[in-house]
Amino acid sequence: MIQLLYVSGASREMSERDLDDILHKSRANNRRNDITGMLMWADGVFIQILEGEADRVRRLVSRIQGDPRHCYFMVMHEQTSDERLFSDWSMGFKKLDPGRQADSDVFALSKAALAERVGDHDSGMFFDIVLAFSRDFLSEVHA
Repeated sequence: MIQLLYVSGASREMSERDLDDILHKSRANNRRNDITGMLMWADGVFIQILEGEADRVRRLVSRIQGDPRHCYFMVMHEQTSDERLFSDWSMGFKKLDPGRQADSDVFALSKAALAERVGDHDSGMFFDIVLAFSRDFLSEVHA
């Protein structure tokens, strides 16, 4: 199994309805393909970790990259794992709040990643930061 982190920009303004549509369709497709993960959204930026069988995740990533709603798509990190991080989520979702410090920090990193094309040596650190944020979010949801 692989876990893959990508960052992309929205090619146009996204309404709540647009995001709901993405979530509804993606959750159904992910359940069918045994893919789990976490999607974060802030001010025109998507940050997502996907996990599952390598070929399935890579096919999904290829479709996302070709989706006209995405621009500046960049795979930040990929790693193998024996264990899922988001086993309860066909796709967890968090809309980041730039007014909340933890959300702002993740958002700032993702903007920098898009602007500066974070190198391979930094991608694992970025993955760990996004994962730590996701775990904090998931613990809030399960509390």
